[in-house]
Amino acid sequence: MSNNPYNLANLYKILHMERKKACLTQFQMGRLLGKKDQSYVSNVENGLITLTPDLCIKWFKACEAYEHIDLVHYLFKLHPVAAAPIDPALNESVSTAVINMVHQLEEALQATKHLAQWVAKDRPGRTEELPMNEIKQIFDLIPANKTLIYSLSRSHGLNMKELADRWTKKALVDQVAMRKKEAVLA
Repeated sequence: MSNNPYNLANLYKILHMERKKACLTQFQMGRLLGKKDQSYVSNVENGLITLTPDLCIKWFKACEAYEHIDLVHYLFKLHPVAAAPIDPALNESVSTAVINMVHQLEEALQATKHLAQWVAKDRPGRTEELPMNEIKQIFDLIPANKTLIYSLSRSHGLNMKELADRWTKKALVDQVAMRKKEAVLA
């Protein structure tokens, strides 16, 4: 199992590899992590420091390795629908990402129609299995969306933070985002 990339034991190597890919020295990475020195970064890469989600996310943000932030969510089980990350090679071409998104949207629309029919037939006492193929097709929109956003970020300079902030502002105005009071209580 140690050769499985989706294994916490391999995360140290991935951190090292992504730092090198981003052309950052250990000294530079230490600064980006918040006034850490070169030996701290070396200790992280050699597995001498226990990895935390926060450390890994900061590291991958510094490297602009967004898919690896998804990997952190997946490995540390930070969200119930966190899934294996998208291969970064799929995020290099915006045109391919757009074509993929259109394809996934079409498939998800069909799957949603089938799911609606399944729900409409649902009756108390009936025990029919969930239509997992349809649900999976709908779920496929999540990685397709990430692929498009990541590729736009890399090739056209899309500011993902600004995009998220814009969405949040509109969602708050439209009252579809969780209200601040509820978020604090959660």
